[in-house]
Amino acid sequence: MQDLKRTSLALLVGGIGGALFFIADLPLAWMLGSMCFSTVAALRGVNLAVNGTLRKIMTAILGVMLGCGFSTDTWSAISRWSGGLLLLFISVALSMWLVYLFYRKIGKFDPVTAYFSAAPGGLNVMYEVGEAKGGHGPTIALIHASRILILVMSVPMIFRYGVGFDMAAQTVSVFGSVQDLVGDGWLLLAALIGYVGGYFCRLPAYHLMGPLLATAAFQMAGITDVSPPMILVYAAQLVIGTAIGARFLGTRFRDIRHLIGLSFASTTLMVLIAAIFAFFFAETIGVSVAGIILALSPGGLAEMSLVALALGIDVAFVSTMHVIRISLIIALVPMAFSAIERMLTKQPK
Repeated sequence: MQDLKRTSLALLVGGIGGALFFIADLPLAWMLGSMCFSTVAALRGVNLAVNGTLRKIMTAILGVMLGCGFSTDTWSAISRWSGGLLLLFISVALSMWLVYLFYRKIGKFDPVTAYFSAAPGGLNVMYEVGEAKGGHGPTIALIHASRILILVMSVPMIFRYGVGFDMAAQTVSVFGSVQDLVGDGWLLLAALIGYVGGYFCRLPAYHLMGPLLATAAFQMAGITDVSPPMILVYAAQLVIGTAIGARFLGTRFRDIRHLIGLSFASTTLMVLIAAIFAFFFAETIGVSVAGIILALSPGGLAEMSLVALALGIDVAFVSTMHVIRISLIIALVPMAFSAIERMLTKQPK
């Protein structure tokens, strides 16, 4: 009952923010609005939380939506994306190395905390493994949470108002249509198969990646080509945005502003690396500059994919790159730490 009350309060606060942002015609309104309002409320001590099961359901719906960004034409595009994979590997390694040095020299973090804070993704895993290895868990969690917050708040605004990206063409039916019911049935089946299959296959973020991969397979096979109604997109934005803000419960801004400042600087550095790569290699890969920036930006898998979905920017490419990025980070970063732990701990503070 207590969990229900906290979730209801959180969604009410987030819903007010989302509605106001929607009325103001701001990009990614339901996510940004809910995130801003719930963050402020959490920092002021309002007891907010988002039920874990609800968040997983909404994340699974998001996975289906992202999978709908694939099509039968995606097969021919995959061969062109090999260059994108190379850029992804290089950007992750370069970003993590530079940000690690930044946290050590400027942030004065200990080696373990700096290492796991520098990983461009995998908040939960980096927090758990980093703390187990002797790092400062709250610092790692706040660095990652604020990085996602900063990216999701800034990237849509920059695309909308900085470069004048037109979102009008991305508008679709809010509630869908009767003609889509058969296709929606296939999407529901894909969501169930992907959710259960992802769980048993131990996929990272299985509740997102499983439905995404299953839906993508259905779309690429030509079984269905419909998309879920926008009302579900808005609901997913509301829940995920509110959950991001609720992460800051128990902290006060004056206590964490130094960490947020460090996170802002490191996030800017990562995005600059992504932008430089996009500027020089977009034409070679055959993907838009905006698509590569979103694909290489160090946001959360769900959050950055939602940005691509809302803006209609190379959704299949961005989703694929983020799935691979988060899988690599979760699989390799903790493993690599074991190999270089001695070297890190011998470095002077």
